[in-house]
Amino acid sequence: RKTDYLPVDVHVVSQKDGRNLAGPFSGRIIDISDHGACLLMSQIIRNGYHLFYSTQENEIALFQLTINTLDESAVFSLQATPIWMTIFNQQEIRAFKIGVNFTGSPDEQRMLELQKIIQENQEQRAHWWKKHYKPQ
Repeated sequence: RKTDYLPVDVHVVSQKDGRNLAGPFSGRIIDISDHGACLLMSQIIRNGYHLFYSTQENEIALFQLTINTLDESAVFSLQATPIWMTIFNQQEIRAFKIGVNFTGSPDEQRMLELQKIIQENQEQRAHWWKKHYKPQ
């Protein structure tokens, strides 16, 4: 896992037809691996849809993650399933952490491209997050 602080938009979509079920929800990826990520979300309920629980209760629902790598020509879209959720509290920050598993193979070309782009300035983004996050 790599610590990071990447902007992400989360839509909930139907895996049958790709139809949007909820979202977008804005957040950050705070760590990422070949197989999954940890999302930091300030909002998890929108129009009565709970990002974690409503998705868990609907067997056809998936997260569609749109990752902005800060290189405007490189926006990545990955599908994932939510696995766990916990509350995040630090000083005045109240948010939620959601763990997700990517549904695609980690060997796919798109994942390799994402990993390559994440490497650029990753240390700087990780340092910013580590500087502002103090585990309790």
